[in-house]
Amino acid sequence: TPAGWTEIDATSLETLPAAVPNAQREHSFLRLPSYEAVRDDPVLYAHASRMLHVESNPGNARALVQRHGDLEVWLNPPPLPLTTRDMDAVYELPYRRVPHPSYGAAKIPAYEMIRFSVAIQRGCFGGCTFCSITEHEGRIIQNRSEASVLREIETIRDSVPGFTGVISDLGGPTANMYRLACRSREIEAACRRPSCVYPGICSNLNTDHGALVHLYKSARSLPGVKKVLIASGVRYDLAVESPEYVKELVQHHVGGYLKIAPEAVSEEPLRHMMKPGIGSYERFKALFDRYSHEAGKEQYLIPYFIAAHPGTRDQDMLELALWLKRNGFRADQVQAFLPGPMATATAMYHSGKNPLRRVTRTSEDVQVPKGLRVRRLHKAFLRYHDANNWPVLREALKRMGRADLIGSGKHQLVPAWQPAGTGAAHEGRRVPQAARPFRTQHTGLPSAPKSKRSRGAPRQ
Repeated sequence: TPAGWTEIDATSLETLPAAVPNAQREHSFLRLPSYEAVRDDPVLYAHASRMLHVESNPGNARALVQRHGDLEVWLNPPPLPLTTRDMDAVYELPYRRVPHPSYGAAKIPAYEMIRFSVAIQRGCFGGCTFCSITEHEGRIIQNRSEASVLREIETIRDSVPGFTGVISDLGGPTANMYRLACRSREIEAACRRPSCVYPGICSNLNTDHGALVHLYKSARSLPGVKKVLIASGVRYDLAVESPEYVKELVQHHVGGYLKIAPEAVSEEPLRHMMKPGIGSYERFKALFDRYSHEAGKEQYLIPYFIAAHPGTRDQDMLELALWLKRNGFRADQVQAFLPGPMATATAMYHSGKNPLRRVTRTSEDVQVPKGLRVRRLHKAFLRYHDANNWPVLREALKRMGRADLIGSGKHQLVPAWQPAGTGAAHEGRRVPQAARPFRTQHTGLPSAPKSKRSRGAPRQ
């Protein structure tokens, strides 16, 4: 132990780490279970993951120490958030804004995606368990000034090759957390909640979107700027707190489609994701439809969902499939959960425990969809409309005691008949790249135009 430092034992599942006076936090550290222990014991892995996330607020976090063989790994607390002045200085460095010359004339998809976009903030206080943005950028929002953002838009307008007048995004990890923060610096510094918006929006959180609305209006008023789109994910549970923001967004910054991410509709997966209930989505959709209608625009929400997330049961995916059919959605592309570094859901996936609460040998177990069979089934529920998935869905519905959902009725999920030549390549089977659709189409949306070229005719 370094001289003058207090070591707090966090290696045991049986006892909570000892409390230390606030004055001593800067010179105290938590000792985590050793690398060898967490490698060999998934429950200790979940416990260590919880300790990492609990110690994520720079206002009260302590250093973490873990033994690796005969070495000690020391992890400093998160740094203090950048000030607006710092953010402006970083983002206004004289970047070239073009790929390195070594790439030549190569097309770089990542560059094409962000070439005309502007970052206005860093950090996210959402706390979604499948995401590790908080561990990368912090949960306290760091904002650029409006003047700095507008100067960057002007730089793009004046110097970036190929600019046509459209800014592809003003955002960050989340589109609409700009200048949102805790009302009290003291409360913020003491808080250890993993999310400011789950299970509900914290009463101490300022949700005024006024500064963001003003920024949007200023950006779209710049000479030479025809359109400012918002491509970052909109946190719709926050957006509905500010109808003025939703109106500005919908009437001026949507290019026909707006992607948002409810991720699930059932309580169990939502609880393990730390995402709001589907009611928040429906309130946002009502505002979206209202303001689109007022503007005389035909626009659509495209909701994104995750299959096979920890905490998701077969019946949860069935409920989601029925919701999708009831609301007329047909997704061409879906995502299945994949564990990623530092995410809380990764600890759930590996350990079968819930690190959102204290972890012990007898603490809450999490049902984790593992294995190809269940993961393919969960993806098949998301793509209930694909005839290739109907055999596996019929089998699952019978096993779940829901054979009543097999048939051609309006409220049934899959028909009892099978089209010729389908059913062999069900969800998850590898198919040639050319056969994979690369878009998401939904019932009611304009279909992608089909080529009139006859099969086998040469391309021009």
